[in-house]
Amino acid sequence: MVVPANVGVPVYGSSMEKQQATARDLIDAWHEVMLDARLNADDPGAWSLPTSCPGWSVGDVIAHLLDIDGFLAGDPRPGHEPDWDALPHAVGPISRMTEVGVDARRGMPMAEVLAEFDSVLERRSAQLAAGSDDLTTLVMGPFGSDRPLGRVLTMRTFDAWVHAQDIRAARGLPFQLETAAAAVTADQLLSGLPLIWGKTLAAPPGTVLGLNITGPVVVAELQVGVDDELRGVMVNGSVPDLTLTITWPDLLDVMTGRVSPDDAGLLERIALTGDAGLASRLLGALNVTP
Repeated sequence: MVVPANVGVPVYGSSMEKQQATARDLIDAWHEVMLDARLNADDPGAWSLPTSCPGWSVGDVIAHLLDIDGFLAGDPRPGHEPDWDALPHAVGPISRMTEVGVDARRGMPMAEVLAEFDSVLERRSAQLAAGSDDLTTLVMGPFGSDRPLGRVLTMRTFDAWVHAQDIRAARGLPFQLETAAAAVTADQLLSGLPLIWGKTLAAPPGTVLGLNITGPVVVAELQVGVDDELRGVMVNGSVPDLTLTITWPDLLDVMTGRVSPDDAGLLERIALTGDAGLASRLLGALNVTP
């Protein structure tokens, strides 16, 4: 499962205009992208295609989505122990936790998995519709602990959107960059930049990253600095010590671990200038996935 770097409630609107998201906005965004994933997976010729999510096929992605939202809907997690030696992509506690529900469904007929997906989507949607619309209400999160409703909804929308694009990419379909779920994803990724620059990369105080995103859809010139307390902060009007110029689809792939930071094609498409020491570590640090 993809885990966002920041914990804020997203803001979005048409043409990326920023508006405060309501619970209903987030539920609708999540539901829409779940349907997109299901629609594009419903093809026997596509079910076993590998995706850019390491180790997972199209069918595995669907199994993951239904497993997480099924748990949130009240279903027990599968009592299954994978053969970890056969799953070298599953490293770390979060990756292994999510792999259990996927591996438990490997080999099941496509129709059976999709029927379970449909049941989970219906029950989870009804649960959310009947629940609180206060984004600060504590509810159970994907890892079993209580989290604010807004955080849980953004986590699920973000995760579902990224995986829906995995399915689209496997089938040669274009990314959906202008949906509500895409905007939630953009907000989650970009609002996490200060944490990445100040903590993950541990840039020195006063050091500034310039990030130029050239589109499509998301076009921005951002600056991230580090204050005297070693916290990453958004800044402006500074002279960057390191500047990354990159398209939005490439930045999405980098930040969700869908491309290696040393991929030759990626390195040809981007421009990275400035502090050589920070530059050598930046692309790897931008990956927020477990």
